[in-house]
Amino acid sequence: MAAILKTMPLQGASAGASREGVSAGAGSVGGVLALTAEALPSALVGDRLLAFQALRLLMRLDCDLLEARAQWNQDWFRRVMRIRPKAVRRLSRRWERLTPTPSIRLGKLRRRYHANLAYHLYDTRP
Repeated sequence: MAAILKTMPLQGASAGASREGVSAGAGSVGGVLALTAEALPSALVGDRLLAFQALRLLMRLDCDLLEARAQWNQDWFRRVMRIRPKAVRRLSRRWERLTPTPSIRLGKLRRRYHANLAYHLYDTRP
């Protein structure tokens, strides 16, 4: 599965701006034409693709976690929280393997977890 990244032209640019127009108008005001030129599609390969897939998996698990909480589905919540640490380890392992190292650090991806979804409702601590 190849992830294709595309850029959209700015709204203020003319629809007829092409690569030839960009090279001819490179000295235009602020280089607007250079910014609005269509970029060639680029595909993620190797470690970057694996890191992207791991990040997307973690994001989907977090969405599922929110949905399970919203539906008060205890079983779904427990299953998602059980597999989430594996996805976090996978992402951090693949993130560290990237060369050149990304300028954005992952930070802490841990979540506090309690098996009972309604734990805070029945808290008996003083």
